[in-house]
Amino acid sequence: MGLEMFSLHTKVMNGMEGRMRESNMRILVGLGVAVVYLLVGAIVFVRIEYPLEKIERETYLEYQNQWRERLLQLDIDETEIDKLFINIREAALNGIWMDRNLTSDPNWTFGQAFFFAGTLISTVGYGRVSPRTEHGKLFTILYCVIGIPLTLALLSAIVARMREPSHRLRGLLNQRLGHLFTVNHIQLIHVGVVLAALLIFVFAIPAWIFSSIETEWTYLDAFYYCFVSLTTIGLGDFEPGDDPNQSFRGLYKIGATVYLMGGLCCMMLFLATLYDIPQFNLTAFFVKNDEEMRFNEDEGKYGTLDSNTVENGYYAQQ
Repeated sequence: MGLEMFSLHTKVMNGMEGRMRESNMRILVGLGVAVVYLLVGAIVFVRIEYPLEKIERETYLEYQNQWRERLLQLDIDETEIDKLFINIREAALNGIWMDRNLTSDPNWTFGQAFFFAGTLISTVGYGRVSPRTEHGKLFTILYCVIGIPLTLALLSAIVARMREPSHRLRGLLNQRLGHLFTVNHIQLIHVGVVLAALLIFVFAIPAWIFSSIETEWTYLDAFYYCFVSLTTIGLGDFEPGDDPNQSFRGLYKIGATVYLMGGLCCMMLFLATLYDIPQFNLTAFFVKNDEEMRFNEDEGKYGTLDSNTVENGYYAQQ
């Protein structure tokens, strides 16, 4: 969620430039933690993924050598054999393949192009399909320069309206549970409710739908796709509608684009709700001084919402 998270962090950064020197040590500690985190990730991924890759590479080399021997028996030059494997590889990477005289559908149908445009302006960017012509690459740059800021502004405006019912929910929680918990605890309960709704309606149910439509996807594959898409990681190893025999493939691609946009709004809403809690606002931790951090923590720990703040279970206008 690179651009979306940057938009949410901007408000925290405003007006703090003069106080950043006091938190430089925290920045250095944070950089150290980030480096260690990257090293841990690299080690774990190598230990988990490399054994399977090693087996697949050995299997491929064995398969390639078998076909090389067969082609050499037909007096075909070894250079031509190498070119054959290279051509097959390039065609597969470009999404062009043939199986039993059935070729794959074109990459640039309207549905696929609509889905591709959605992944661009949402910054998901799977990479499975990309422009190969100079004009296409130039148009992609111009399209993103205009489309990404406009999309970010639109999604932010939608999230601002989605926060109204979220605030009402928090006010209702405070009215019902305010005599039992502090403001900080109410905020945690509120975040938990939003997170539960996000997991159910944005991840679990769509993952079940995708796994039902995509016959080669397991439920974990579909959930993984939803996660890497809505966090705008966009690895591209899974993409809906890749099966050429998919019914209503173009319409399915358009529906997946709508899901991405709606899901991004829900993710931004969750992040905005999460950052309302000072303890979870890591940006504030890196730019605020110790006195400000202690004040925010004490305010959340001991503060309560009075009757002027909550009116009929909702937040009143201040």
